[in-house]
Amino acid sequence: MGRDNECSISASTLSRVFRGVVVATKTPGDIAVPIDQWISSCGSKGTSGHDATTTALRPDEWCNAATLGLSHVDSQQLVRVAIGVAFLREKARRSQDATADDLTLVWDLVRGAITHLMTSGPRFSATRSSQGFLAIPLCSLLEDGNIDELYRFHIWLLDGQRGNPDFAVHSHQAYAQSWILAGEGKDRQYAVEPVTSVADATHAMYALSWADGKNTSAAYKTHQTSSTVVNTGKLVRTTQTSGPVVHRRDMSYYIPSAVFHSTEVAPDTLHATLFVFDSHRGFVRDAPVLGPKDSESFTQLRDPAGLTPAALANMVDTMRTWEMLMEQGQQHSGRAEWEHALRAFNKALNLCESVSDFPNATRYKRRVFGELGNTNRRFGRYEQARVILEKALAEMEPDSPERVEFSGELGVIHRHMDRLEDAKRAFEDQYNTAKRLGNAQAQCRAVGNLGMVNYQLSGKSVGPLLDLAIEQLTERVTSVRRLKAALDTQSSDKSQRHLLNTYTTWEMVGLSRLSLCYTARGEGKQAIKVALEADSTAIAMSRLFYGQALKQFNPPSGCTPAIALCKEPSEEHRSYLAELVDAGADLDAALDYAVFNGDTATEMIRNVEDEAKLRKDKLRPNALQDLRGVYADALAVDVEKASHFLNFGRIPRSSDRLPGSEGPLDDNRLSDTAEFVIFFSYRWINAGSGTTRDTPDDSDNKQYKRMLNAIEDFLRLHPSVDSETLGIWIDHACVDQDKPAPGVAALPMIIAQCNALISLVDDAYHTRAWCSVEVMM
Repeated sequence: MGRDNECSISASTLSRVFRGVVVATKTPGDIAVPIDQWISSCGSKGTSGHDATTTALRPDEWCNAATLGLSHVDSQQLVRVAIGVAFLREKARRSQDATADDLTLVWDLVRGAITHLMTSGPRFSATRSSQGFLAIPLCSLLEDGNIDELYRFHIWLLDGQRGNPDFAVHSHQAYAQSWILAGEGKDRQYAVEPVTSVADATHAMYALSWADGKNTSAAYKTHQTSSTVVNTGKLVRTTQTSGPVVHRRDMSYYIPSAVFHSTEVAPDTLHATLFVFDSHRGFVRDAPVLGPKDSESFTQLRDPAGLTPAALANMVDTMRTWEMLMEQGQQHSGRAEWEHALRAFNKALNLCESVSDFPNATRYKRRVFGELGNTNRRFGRYEQARVILEKALAEMEPDSPERVEFSGELGVIHRHMDRLEDAKRAFEDQYNTAKRLGNAQAQCRAVGNLGMVNYQLSGKSVGPLLDLAIEQLTERVTSVRRLKAALDTQSSDKSQRHLLNTYTTWEMVGLSRLSLCYTARGEGKQAIKVALEADSTAIAMSRLFYGQALKQFNPPSGCTPAIALCKEPSEEHRSYLAELVDAGADLDAALDYAVFNGDTATEMIRNVEDEAKLRKDKLRPNALQDLRGVYADALAVDVEKASHFLNFGRIPRSSDRLPGSEGPLDDNRLSDTAEFVIFFSYRWINAGSGTTRDTPDDSDNKQYKRMLNAIEDFLRLHPSVDSETLGIWIDHACVDQDKPAPGVAALPMIIAQCNALISLVDDAYHTRAWCSVEVMM
């Protein structure tokens, strides 16, 4: 990597930035001058390990040089601030994004200097801004009373002080950029147009001035005692044009000069940034603040109320460590590394409890409890998860936003523990809290959970609980569609796309559950109608249980479907495990989790795997078995009698209507026609003269002949199968080729109902997607 790519810092750049640090820290001349001379000498003479032509060094090289070349620790720390600011400046000037590692480097340099006890005169100072945050100047370069370059450390405390909301919308003279150190902030931008009528106006423009104890004027002052805004009488109307855009740790954003915006930080959270005004990237002389139409002026005192820069820097550093631990835990959870996740979350909890001045420790401990509850639940440690969440909920206010999340998680845990009444109470708490808070998203999730629990409590039998489940799941579908309708489906914004995908998934899950309920109530047509209301949900249950869980029983590595179910043991999951076993899944690795969780009921399923004597219908969840029959009837899947197929001479088309292929594949029909059904998986080759695109075979009927040979071999190997009651399922004959979509979508369910699958493998067989899917099923 070349030195330019490493964003090296020239001596002239570092010298300029250092002069701004001198102003920001009120460093005495007798301290500052020798340091500036040393920086200049590094540029002209080179430093240890570099020849005299070297004019730029990396940050680490400058730090090493300062340690060797400056004897006083105060001087070293001042240079380190300048190195951090200069590095950030160069990254921005070169239009290079500052990475998380870059920000860590800069923060370590800045924090080290702020927390260092200066003994030779320099000092950092904190003042409270009119926007509510506390600001610590790091580098201040002014020109003719205007900001040229100004770097500051901003921190919003958890004290509820967020400035005067009447003056939240403001603009800047210089181009502004923020790098997020900790917490979360939301930014909104506005279009502003002048109006003449008070009735049409939303705000008035205010002019800003600063005082430093010597004078008050529009000239910017680095060290202020107060700021004042005065109504100019100019009326304007504002319209929000973007936002809220959420900014979190290690992100960056900028505000062009003269653009009106506002920053919102929740009153009970900490938020911190590194901030710059850079007039070289944009500057306007008039940058008003917007305020009430009928007020005259407002003055903000800059008193930090006794808070020291060192204390503020330590708070932010603690919060950054906490956030990193939480992020590590979430990353481990995403990879199903539960023990590592628990270790990271427990470290975050210990930080809250061991640091005496941890900001709003109670709130942040609750967030850790939420992650610990979720992780223990996903690890199968339901009792531990229950205790953690119930303790956290007992300490929460009734309308706490976290209550929505925690009560929902507790409900899931109770479901897994088969405590359905307790689960119902937890989900009702989740729903009612979300409703009081106006949280439509959480309300949508909660009502879906309630519907599923009431379905389970109903015993899958007709009655008021099943009716209530249908009512609640209908509300789930309706509410998620409202959420989707409020989104801009054409937006390129990643968060919007993510929400759209999330809501689509919620809709599909809701429809699938609703389909289950209608099936349990004996309304098969309504079950299909509901499922068909959304794209890709015509056979949602078959995809859920056979496309998702059964498509790959025994992958060589990673979390198999069986492992996933063993990690969260419950009666519902055990029923699916039993079906996986019957379909051929390997439980060797998965049962380790059952043993770890003390789940003896799941261990007993191993006996089923070893003996392989239980019938599929006995092991399947009743609702799934019923739904399977409903889909088979509705999709009218056809089966050919083998005798007709063997004498047809080619692969039939659905329109040929062979005798015996006109009815649906269900349990009753199978008893009258085919007692044993073979599913043929093969590659469409339709090659050769005289063939058409609509024909799966070639002109010599090669695939048809291979099927005949395969049937003959199969019957020879399995003499117990009666050729007179043998059925054949072939897509070209059994799926309506004029309307193939329903039949193709039903393939997972069709394969599940067949007794055997024969693959006609050739060199190109596994290059075809459907062939590969059929084999995995």
